[in-house]
Amino acid sequence: MRILLFLLTSLMLFACKEEQKQLQDPRDLTDTLQISFLDFKKPEIILTPPTRDAIAGWDELSDLTANIRSLDTVRLQYLRLNSKKYLDNAAALVTKSPDSLINNAIRARLLVVYSKMNTTIQEASKIRVDTLAVSQEGTELYNAFQNLKLQLNLKYQKSIEEILEEYDIEADSLSTARDTLISGRAQRGTLNPIEN
Repeated sequence: MRILLFLLTSLMLFACKEEQKQLQDPRDLTDTLQISFLDFKKPEIILTPPTRDAIAGWDELSDLTANIRSLDTVRLQYLRLNSKKYLDNAAALVTKSPDSLINNAIRARLLVVYSKMNTTIQEASKIRVDTLAVSQEGTELYNAFQNLKLQLNLKYQKSIEEILEEYDIEADSLSTARDTLISGRAQRGTLNPIEN
């Protein structure tokens, strides 16, 4: 009788048990999407040769440059999975920047890049991903990085006084070379035309 009661109870428990549904992560639908830069994306700023020379040993900036260049080619899942690497790189850019390269304007641009990196990662990591918001944050991050490069170029550009001084020095050297050439011709003599 006990066996029959046990079987009957077991049968009732299995019959009443609801089938558990597998919950699907909503991010699975957006994992394969990429960030699409929006229309307000700025053109890429090219670093000038003096700027490139000045930042040659700044490894964190070169790492960030690679991250920003690949931003619109990586999938959202990759961005979420590597978010710590991206954020650590942006934080190191702020904290480990060489003092000789930094002024208040550059420091402000570095902080904006860090905060934009953070908000881009946050948008990509939400449970329900708004792809337009991710693209907007990604575009703003790209623009913030271009502003940083512009500020670096401005720090290492020559002033008008320096350009004029270089021009004066070059003009003086050309004038001296011309005077030397003319005086050398005068010493050798000139050719007189043949008269008929």
